[in-house]
Amino acid sequence: MDYRYIVVEGSIGCGKSAVSRRLAEYFDALYLTESPERNPFLEQFYLNVTKHGLASELYFLMRRAEAVEIIHAEEAANNRIVADFLLEKDQIFAPVVLKGSEPGNEQNLFWQIKHKVMPEFPVPDVVIYLETSDETAKKRLQQRGDNIINLFPAGYLKSINQEYRNFFHHYENAPVLIANADEMDFAGNDDHFEMLIRALAGMTGNRYYLNLRDK
Repeated sequence: MDYRYIVVEGSIGCGKSAVSRRLAEYFDALYLTESPERNPFLEQFYLNVTKHGLASELYFLMRRAEAVEIIHAEEAANNRIVADFLLEKDQIFAPVVLKGSEPGNEQNLFWQIKHKVMPEFPVPDVVIYLETSDETAKKRLQQRGDNIINLFPAGYLKSINQEYRNFFHHYENAPVLIANADEMDFAGNDDHFEMLIRALAGMTGNRYYLNLRDK
C-alpha cells in the first residue's frame, strides 16, 4: 500500500475531518482540510440561498485552487497528503446551490470562472467515501452542538446527501473505497479504524465496499 495522496469524502456530518486527521497521523502525512467554517459567506448562504450561493461556492473554488499548489509541492517532495475534500466536489454542490436556469444562470458562470482560475489538479491515489443515511447525517450534526443544522434551508441536507450518492455512483477518476459510516466509527473505534486500514491495503480494482459484516 503506497498511497501518497488520499482523500476522505462524504456528505455533511459524516465525520470525514476526524477520519482524515486520524489517517494523516497514521501515515505521517500532511492533513489538508477545507475548513468550511472559515468561509465568510456560508452562514449568509444558509440564511438566504438565492443571494449568497455563488459567493459561497466561489470562495471554496479559490481555496481549492490554492490547495492544488500545496498538493503538488508535497508530491514533489515525495510526502503523503490526506485531504478531507475532493477537488471536484463542486460537481456535487453546484447543482444544489446555484441557479441553473435562464436568465441569470449562476451555474454556467461558476463553471466559466472555474475554467479560468483552477489549475490542472492531481488525481488522488484513493478516495474513501464515508456513506451515510440522511438520518445518520442529521443525528450527527445535531450532536455537534454548533446548531449549524438549524440554519440549513429546508431539504438542503437531504439534497446534498443524494448528490453525493449520485456522484460516487458514477465516479471513475480514482479508486474508491465506499465505507458504511452509519454502522462504523473510523475515528473513534480502534477496531473499525484497523478494518479501514486493512481494506485500503487489500483493495483491488477501482471500487471496494466496507461494511461491518466484512469484519
